[in-house]
Amino acid sequence: MATLLATGAAQAADPAAPATAPAADKPATAPAPAQPAGSVARSQLTSAIQNNEPVDKITALANDQTRIYFFTDVRNLGGQKITHRWEYKGKVMTEIPLDVGGSPWRTYSSKTLDPSWTGEWKVTAVDGTGNTLSATTFTYSGKEAAPAAAPAPAPAAPAAAKP
Repeated sequence: MATLLATGAAQAADPAAPATAPAADKPATAPAPAQPAGSVARSQLTSAIQNNEPVDKITALANDQTRIYFFTDVRNLGGQKITHRWEYKGKVMTEIPLDVGGSPWRTYSSKTLDPSWTGEWKVTAVDGTGNTLSATTFTYSGKEAAPAAAPAPAPAAPAAAKP
């Protein structure tokens, strides 16, 4: 305590004395880097999962297929949960919570679709605070609604030569 008082007394006696030690006497410390926000590196709809990977990429599905999967490759969310939210015509049909065991972490959910639920679907991956990490849409249509192959065009007649 005497040393502290002596130092304080010396500074009070000499107002020109620096209040703190010069910067050269202290090692520079950089602020700790901010933790990167959680993110989804990849996401896609698929007809199946093999070895924790999607087998294909789907943007449309005929209603003779009733199961679809949403795959997400998550980063910087280890130990947390994400949710896959499946929406049909603006209505939440189901929310599937998924544990994230580390980083990176691959996970997926699936949805069984009723053949009458045709139209636009949206699947969103959200973090524990409700922030959207990834979103994608797909169209679920009746088999009869699938575009038929267009007939081959008739051969074009030769154009008349213009003078």
